Amino acid sequence: MLGNYKIISDENIPVKVSEMLRNEGFDVKRVPLGIGDDKISKIAKLEKRIILTFDKDFLNKKVFPPREHFGIVFISIIPPLIDSVFFSLIKLFKEYSSLDLEGKLIVVTTFGNREK
Repeated sequence: MLGNYKIISDENIPVKVSEMLRNEGFDVKRVPLGIGDDKISKIAKLEKRIILTFDKDFLNKKVFPPREHFGIVFISIIPPLIDSVFFSLIKLFKEYSSLDLEGKLIVVTTFGNREK
């Protein structure tokens, strides 16, 4: 059930989180260090991937319109402990199918998820 997600992991996502998601069956692609947000957006659209990020730039709907993406997941967990981030993401992916995330900007917190 959870393995049908294609994710692009921004450079600010801990490698361990990406590995843990892969171990759960997710198709996770990490971007190279230093890649620009616009390039991440282009790759995500081309490969039909959900963007996973801590980068607040992706909250700007004028620059990164959610309707043009297969999902943008902004993580707002402070402190960003690996286990907290991982379990919050798993909770999100249990609540939303990959199709449900398409065209949406979701903010993930330790208290739950909200569409922005």
